Amino acid sequence: MIVMGEGDCRPFSIASSPSVSNNIELHIGAVPANPYAWDVLSVMRETGLITAQIAHGDAFLQPTSQPIVLIAGGTGYSYAKSIIHECVAQQLTQDIHLYWGAKALEQIYEAHELSALASQHANIHFHLVLEHGAKDWQGKTGLVHKAVLTDIADTIAEYQIYIAGPFAMAKVARDDFAAAGLPNDALFGDAYAFLD
Repeated sequence: MIVMGEGDCRPFSIASSPSVSNNIELHIGAVPANPYAWDVLSVMRETGLITAQIAHGDAFLQPTSQPIVLIAGGTGYSYAKSIIHECVAQQLTQDIHLYWGAKALEQIYEAHELSALASQHANIHFHLVLEHGAKDWQGKTGLVHKAVLTDIADTIAEYQIYIAGPFAMAKVARDDFAAAGLPNDALFGDAYAFLD
């Protein structure tokens, strides 16, 4: 929680892995039209200091032998990054799929890092999903959670799924995954603490 003032604490996912670093890494996607995030960066630029309350949420890695799907919408990638690096640190061997969805290819800002990670670990798989595709785009298109359903709908009950991104995305994904047979206790996301 980034403390902006009394009664104004804004949640952001931590991107750093607890086993790898004592630093706190945040990914804040900020544009002037989004004062929720923009104001945080403005305060950081003006003062060089920000106050954070950590750690909140209960959507951390729950190690089992089940295959894992990480779903990131936009800068929700920070949450997926933390978990995938923690999986590597714990030397987990089950299949781990990271689906990162965005509106445009340039928003997938660590694609090369993830491709390299996947090439170093046979159990890690990285999937880019563009909402509307792009010129000469050959990859997955549409909503990121729908790409997951297309790939694993028949076996979804066997997976653990971790999700971060816009609340609306998390809500629709929860409903669609439940309808496809994912148990409630196999879906993790801090957004669910704020959603009915």
